[in-house]
Amino acid sequence: MDKGKLSDGICILASIILIIMSIISISQAQRMSYEVNTGFFCAFFCLVPLILRRLKWVTLPLPFVLLIEVAIFLHAYGVLLLRYDFIPYWDTVTHTISSVTVALCVFYTLMVVNEFDPDTRFTSKSIPLFIFLIMFTFSAYWEVFELIVDEVSGTNMQYSPWDTIRDLVCDTAGALIVSIYAMWYMKRNSEDSFVDTLKLHPYVTKLILPFHKG
Repeated sequence: MDKGKLSDGICILASIILIIMSIISISQAQRMSYEVNTGFFCAFFCLVPLILRRLKWVTLPLPFVLLIEVAIFLHAYGVLLLRYDFIPYWDTVTHTISSVTVALCVFYTLMVVNEFDPDTRFTSKSIPLFIFLIMFTFSAYWEVFELIVDEVSGTNMQYSPWDTIRDLVCDTAGALIVSIYAMWYMKRNSEDSFVDTLKLHPYVTKLILPFHKG
């Protein structure tokens, strides 16, 4: 089967399942609007890789698409069926997988910038370092964002100070995993060959690098 069609099929299947779960959750008295809205939002987000490919903006690698769908599904499933509350370490596993997904997105973005911007030269040693630093900064701001949302909307995204620390540890683990992977990958694969597989639309490269003239 064509990888593009397989990727689209995975996105559609994940989205349909989450929509069904969200509709079922509406009938559950204990479900809050936050939980149901999260389900519908995640269902839409599952389609983002498909939309990007159909618009010919970017074609994401199939393993990365699968990882995105798994991360989104685990989060939505945990919220809709209250798995975060009743299954030990559900949050730890979900948060770690999500951190790996975001860190991979950072890695791919840095390689694209490295490929198209003549004034930027990341080495195989500096890219893993930047991945780690960007992820650590992002995770800190994300925890602040969760605290603000809880205070403003009355949600319970942060259960306790221990939950915050655990999330930061998961983010660090995800960043470390991808940093090690980045070093391994860049030693065995050329940067331009990977960027070619993304099939980036010219407008996307201009959006990422507005001052690049190539």
